[in-house]
Order: sequence, then structure tokens, then C-alpha cells
Amino acid sequence: MGLLRSRGALYLFLGLYAITLILLIPVKSLWVDEIIDLNGVRNADLRGVLAFVPGNAGGVPLGYLVDFWMIRVFGYSEFAVRLPSVLFTVLTCLAVYILAWQADLRAPLLAAVLYAVSPLTIRYALEARPYAQAACWSAFSTVVFLSMVRKPTPWKAARYAALVALGLFTQPYSIFAPIAHLIWVTFVKRNARAIWFAGTAVAGASLAFLPWYLRAHAAWQGAVSSGVRFFVTGKDLLVIPHELMGTGYAGAALTAIAIVAALAWSPWKGEEKIFWITYMAIPLLLVPAADSYFGYFLAARQIIFALVPISVLLVACMEIRWAWLVPAALLVAMVYGDVRWTRRPGEGWQAAASQLKEADCSIFVPGGARTMYLFFEPQLRVCDENKLTTIGTVALALSPDQYEDVYADARQKLYRAGFRKMSDVRAANPRIELYRR
Repeated sequence: MGLLRSRGALYLFLGLYAITLILLIPVKSLWVDEIIDLNGVRNADLRGVLAFVPGNAGGVPLGYLVDFWMIRVFGYSEFAVRLPSVLFTVLTCLAVYILAWQADLRAPLLAAVLYAVSPLTIRYALEARPYAQAACWSAFSTVVFLSMVRKPTPWKAARYAALVALGLFTQPYSIFAPIAHLIWVTFVKRNARAIWFAGTAVAGASLAFLPWYLRAHAAWQGAVSSGVRFFVTGKDLLVIPHELMGTGYAGAALTAIAIVAALAWSPWKGEEKIFWITYMAIPLLLVPAADSYFGYFLAARQIIFALVPISVLLVACMEIRWAWLVPAALLVAMVYGDVRWTRRPGEGWQAAASQLKEADCSIFVPGGARTMYLFFEPQLRVCDENKLTTIGTVALALSPDQYEDVYADARQKLYRAGFRKMSDVRAANPRIELYRR
């Protein structure tokens, strides 16, 4: 076990992990959410970025600003905009190691490894989105919180407040981890000095976030109201066990068994067990509740914060002689899930955009999807559907996840204008069909 507590082994692992993630950056092409976010950043100035962010429901600036500065410093490339997620993920692994060390586990490096290979971690380590960054601030805020509970000082409270604020400005749901901290320190630990410092820090971070909330709140409501309003149902809640560990329901069952074993038989004190289960459970409970309240759809990425305590709990289980096989099996399953995900084809917006250049102009279904293609090929000509008689060839770009009658209506317009289908330029989604008069 000495090797699994060694700093040298930790640094070697983090270095190899960082190299692996960097090599994996080009494996997946940009997908819809990345393109939407980058559309508001790539060619905008700082004021334009800050104006764009509130238009996304729950949008906060820090993740977008990181992309903005990466593009300004290094120029636009998939590598440049995805690299911060790699670096934040590596730092989160370091935080997980420290948390497992603070929990006095004999093999803290295993906690970092378990977090690192989670399919949810891998996915958001390779995307130009803010979730890896939010997980990093959340994990380090917990590191400082536990240190502050042991020895409360104003300096630690200031650091904790800064980390909570950084989390809020990256992903608002990161506040659920500090809520778990406050619940535990108030009702379980009952350390008056720590309660004062932690409560003051969270209040200060929330006040720092308040001006942005007041500025963006109306736009957030408009963004939700302009789309479909979602209601979280019992069926939607199945997303959590199915997707959180990236290994389906079988992996969720293994995780539950390992956590129960850790809570029942680990040598932790009762208050320590309550801390880790509270830290895990509060985000899992409050994220669906918040989504239901705001009418937003539930997604596994919103509960990425729960992976940190789960990783620590899994290692606590591995230290129980008869139970170590359960998290070991989960580790193998997660690695297998990573391999499958990296081998699965990504969304082909860039390839589809390139193929649209074969036509004189393009029709996009739905019309709003044209931004996905123009992001990669801004010179593409969009057809004026009232002047199709002057066009020789038309490309029909059919985006995925639309009703079949929407595609049929677009084809009928071309048939009525005298066009006939020549070929399926691209059969995979997004589909590209070529028409000629």
C-alpha cells in the first residue's frame, strides 16, 4: 500500500493520464453543445461573450471566458478549446487523492484512478464545456473545507469562499456540494467556529454571485420558456443510476454494494461516514429537484460532483478484505466503457459541412441547425427557398432527432420546384442529400 500513498506514484500517474487525455482530444469531433457554446465565443469580443452567456439557461461566464482567452492566446483549434478541460480533470484527480488522504485511506491513489477512469469524467475531460472545471473547483473546495473543520482560520475561510464562488461562476449546481458541507458541519460535526467560517464563506460567495444572477435571471427564464419545458419524472430519474458511473444499471448496483460495505465495515468514525454519504447524496437529490423546479432536463453531467465522494467511498470499500472485488469489478467495467466510448463515432457536423460544398446552396432541416454547419464552413451558401428555380444543385442537410414528416416536407418542396434526388452524399447523421434540376 505504500506505493499507493506515494507522491512520486501520484505524479507519475497524473503525468501519464494527462498525456493520454491530450492524445484523445482529436478522437471525437465537436458535438452540438460544444458548437453552440463556441459559436458565442470564437469571433466575439469580451463584451460579446458576456452578452451571449445569459442566453443559455443557467449560463454563467467562467467556462466561456476560459475558452475566450484560450482562443485569444493560442488561436482557435479543437485542441486549444478542449485543453482546459484536460487540465482541470487532472487537477481534480489530484484533489481526489488529497481527499482520500485526508480520509486516512491506505490507498488514496486508487481514489484518483477510479475518478480518472469514470466514463463521465473521461467524456467531460475531452469536451470544450465547463463541467470538468466546475468539478475541479468543487473538489478543491471540499479539500479546504475539511482542512478548515480540523483547524478553522480566516485564511482557510477566504480560500473556501473563493473556490465556492469560482464553482458558482462555472456551473451554478456546484453550490450543492457546499450545501452538503454546511449540513454536515452544522448538524453532525457541530463545530461552532467551523460553522461560522463555512457559513460566512458560502454566504460571501453567494453574494458575489448575486449581481450576475440578477443580470441573467430574466434571460435564463426566457431561454427555458422559448424551448420545451421539461418535467422530471420517475423514468427520468433512471438517468442517474444508468449514466453516473457510465456502466449502466449493473455498474450502479456494484457501486451501491461497495458504498454500503464502506459505510458498514470501514474503520471510519460515524461522523466521517455521514460526511461522505451526505457529500454524495445532496447533489444526487437536489439536482433533479432543481431541474424539476426550473423546467430543465435532467442530465448526468449535472451530477458530476457526486463522482468525487463516490470515488473515495469505493476505495474505502477496497480496504475491506472480502469486499475489494466489488469496486475492482467496477473499475474494469469503467475502463471497458471508456474504450467503447472512444471507439464510437462522434457527431459528424464538420464532415457534413465539408460535404455541403458540393452543392450550389444548402437547405437546412431544421433551419436553425445551419449554425452547426456554418461554424465549420462559414462560406456555405444558404438557399433562398423562394428562388430555387435559379439554382442548379441543392444540398439538403437533415439534422438528427427530427420527426420524419419534417424531412418529408423539405423533400416535397424540392420536388415541387422541379428537383430530383441524385444521391445520398452522407448516409450517417447528419444526413446530406444532393438534388439537381
